[in-house]
Amino acid sequence: MDTGQDKPFPPSATGTGGPIGVHDTSGIQVRLRPRGADRRRRERRRSGRRAGVVAACAMAVAAVLIGTGVLLMPGLRDGNPRAESPRGGQSAASEAGRAGAARPRAGSPVDVGTADGSRYRLQAVTGGLENAAVTTQQSSPPAKGSFPYIDYILSNPTKDRVLLDFPGDVFVRRSLVAARDRGRCVWQAGVPESMCTPPTKSEVVRRLSGGALIPGDGGDRYLPPGSSYLVRVTVEVPVDRRLRRGDLRLYVWKQLYMADRPARLVPFPTRSRG
Repeated sequence: MDTGQDKPFPPSATGTGGPIGVHDTSGIQVRLRPRGADRRRRERRRSGRRAGVVAACAMAVAAVLIGTGVLLMPGLRDGNPRAESPRGGQSAASEAGRAGAARPRAGSPVDVGTADGSRYRLQAVTGGLENAAVTTQQSSPPAKGSFPYIDYILSNPTKDRVLLDFPGDVFVRRSLVAARDRGRCVWQAGVPESMCTPPTKSEVVRRLSGGALIPGDGGDRYLPPGSSYLVRVTVEVPVDRRLRRGDLRLYVWKQLYMADRPARLVPFPTRSRG
């Protein structure tokens, strides 16, 4: 049996093209009541974003990526997409790029949903480390660090459009998170006690199948029926570069998708034998 501990990830399968949607998470559980309409859901998402900004200001931390490179885990090839603004004036169709590229190898699918009927399917693809120089309010000169990421497939398995959202979050071994940032790395029920989720940022990398994202009110985007996109979720605090496969996992944990159930693992593909 493949336990997934201390083994390299399979090759990255990311493509070119900028992100269509961006979402930040503070790694803190927020309880939400069921919502019955897209408008109410959008309002709560915007409130959550404003709360995240206030929390970030209270901690007086503003991380800015001023340079980027890639340090992949053993067994990975370069697969780092360029990041662009999700609202840079491009249409949803042009932002999405061309569909029909080879679907990356992925793990077993995990389906989750919300109380208002939105359904999502996630499949983990690969992960690695991004190198970048960051500047914070505590230190004037840039401080180099490595930032874990996981790529996964986000699909709409229904016959209706669903609001673009990012259910998956990266969990890392807590002992590998920089000491000054461990207080921002939160444990969740259903996850090993040695692992936690730091603040993360999620971006759409490219379209894999189905239609382009559908524009909505207030800059929102919707996944068309049957569509699939490659998503990258990146940790926003530095970790030890010795991080291995067993130190990095993808979970769905927010109550919006899990209600009162424990966090659910989205497994990476098993390594082929032979």
